[in-house]
Parts: sequence; C-alpha cells; structure tokens
Amino acid sequence: MLILGIDPGTATTGYGLLKLNGDQTPHLLDYGWIESTDNNNHTRRLREIYQKMVALLEKHKPDVVAMERLFFFSNQKTAIAVAQAQGVFMLATEQNNIPLYWYTPGQVKLKITGSGRADKKLMKKTILEIFKVEAPPKKKTFFDDVADAIAIAYTHIMITSEKR
Repeated sequence: MLILGIDPGTATTGYGLLKLNGDQTPHLLDYGWIESTDNNNHTRRLREIYQKMVALLEKHKPDVVAMERLFFFSNQKTAIAVAQAQGVFMLATEQNNIPLYWYTPGQVKLKITGSGRADKKLMKKTILEIFKVEAPPKKKTFFDDVADAIAIAYTHIMITSEKR
C-alpha cells in the first residue's frame, strides 16, 4: 500500500510517500515540496498547485492520500488561502479516484510522539529518527512541511492498523 501524506500550504506544501510492506513496516519512498510562485495572482497560484499535485499523483499512484485538516489558525487570511489549497488537493485526489483521509494536528502529534500537545521540534525529531532522513542544507524551513507530511502518512498507517 502507498500512502501520500500532504501538509497543505499555498507557498509550500510538504509531501511524503510511505510504502507499507507485507510485514507492516513503513518505508519512506519519496518526499519533497510542492512550491508555487507568488505572482500576485492567487487563482494562477492555485492552478499551479493543482497541476503539480496531479503530476505527483500520476507519478506515484498512491492508494490513499492523508492530509492535515486545518484546525487552528491565527491569521484569517492565511487560513482562507490554505483552505483554498486544500480544495485544490481534494479535487485532484477525487479526479484520480484516490481516497482522501483527514487528520488533525493533535491526532498526528499523539500518534507520532505520544502527546497530542507535542511541539513541532519533537515531531520533526521523531520523524527524522524513525525514517532516517535529514533536512537538506538551506531547506530546513521547507523540511518542516515535509516532516509533517511524513508524520501525517505515518499517522494514517497507525490509525488504520488499529482498526484491523
């Protein structure tokens, strides 16, 4: 089974692709960023995000997509833009007939660290240790989005394995 985790954003969206083998051990196959150009045209930016997401889905053909649900926001403008980007991701997954699952930040933190109130630093450290991956030089901020995306995919694996 292939699980694509998405940490949605407008400027940068992190993604992480995990493969769950028959032995139920997750393996990190790919990770990266979907970046969009800030050209003062939000509609064009959303189209760019959509096109890059469709290309990612076509390249990897995941069985499911797991995405972070916008749960808390301090800036209303940012929240609206991220919600619009989420809509683009929803459309891309639906058009490719890929099931989409949502997880709140608290659910992800609880599954990854054991505490629903864990900070971002502990989350990132835990994911880096589990999957033996390092943040590339000069991309540490972007890599936070990737670590979150990997954590979202891993959360999906843990939650679905509990239901069996």
